[in-house]
Parts: sequence; C-alpha cells; structure tokens
Amino acid sequence: MTTPQPVQLRRFLPSIVLNAVLPLVVYSLVRPYFAGDVTALIIAGAIPLVVTVVGFVLRRKLDVVGAISVAGFVVAVAAQLLTGGDGLIVKVQGVIITGPIGVLFLLSALIGRPLVGVIFQFLARRNPGLRVPTKGRALALTLVFGGMFTLHAVVAVALALLLPTPVFLAVSSPIGLGIIAAGFLVIFLMRRRWHASAQQS
Repeated sequence: MTTPQPVQLRRFLPSIVLNAVLPLVVYSLVRPYFAGDVTALIIAGAIPLVVTVVGFVLRRKLDVVGAISVAGFVVAVAAQLLTGGDGLIVKVQGVIITGPIGVLFLLSALIGRPLVGVIFQFLARRNPGLRVPTKGRALALTLVFGGMFTLHAVVAVALALLLPTPVFLAVSSPIGLGIIAAGFLVIFLMRRRWHASAQQS
C-alpha cells in the first residue's frame, strides 16, 4: 500500500522550510552588519548546511533536499572564493547542482540514451525484480526531469540578475517550488495514464 501523496509531501515540508525560508530570515538579520551581500549570503546559506550535517550525524539518515543544498553551497562558496565577483554564484547555489543535471538529462535524451532508462537498468542489475520502463517512457521521463531542472536553473539565474537580493530570496524559492511541483504533476499524470493503458490491455 502506497503512502498518500499529502503525507509524502508533508515529510519534505520541514526540509523545504529549512532550505527555502530560513536563509531569507537569516540574511535579513545579518545583512545590515556587512558592506556587501556575499558574506551575508554565505552565513544565510551555512545555517541549513549545519542543520543538515548535524541531522545526518544524529540520525544517520540522509535528507536528499538538504544534501543537494549542502553540495550546492560548498560548490558556490568555493567558486566565489576562487573567482570573486558580486555574489551571483552564491545567490543561485540552489541550482548549481540541479541545473547541470537537467542539461545532462536533456542531452542524454537528445542522443537517444535517456538517463532514466540507464539508471533503471543499473538498479535492475542489483534488484532483478525492478521493472525497467520502456525506452519511450524512459525518454518521456528524462525529458520532463531535464526540462524541470533546466527551467528551474534558468529562471533562478534570471531572477538573481534582475532582482535585488532580498526580493530574490523572497520570490525565488516559491517560484522554484512551483516549477518542481509542475514537473512532478506531469510525471504523476503520465504514470497514471500508463497505468490505465496497462489495465485496458
């Protein structure tokens, strides 16, 4: 029996709040004490990082959303320290990992080797009972995932370039979550259609 969708979403709410809302609050509190945005952005981004790492150490359970945020934060801070600049890369740390993944998914679909199919084939070697999607379905899923992550990254970068930092922090997360939700809604509808066609055949 599958877990109801609202329950599944509820499980991710604390992590979403931690990684989307808390940085805005922390940034607003510490920004007046610094001359520029970069230091305040790094401090704001470090709070979810610390909470995620502590949670993993205490519970020995990896939070996927938090792990992606941690990876993006580390890459962004390293790039900022190496290149300098106005802090743009720190502002868009949330899509530093998922953006390239989205492009990779789209490229794999373009060359006829959809990554969703490759991933399922790899997992099936370890779990022979796993159902591998057909190439057509793997292609469709790969395009949706790739489009979702790529669009999220493009929109985030555009907002970071066009909006002041406080406004960007306030609107980027809701817009990004809307894009992700739309992508998963498309996947849900596709899977329901596939399930219905399988029952009719």
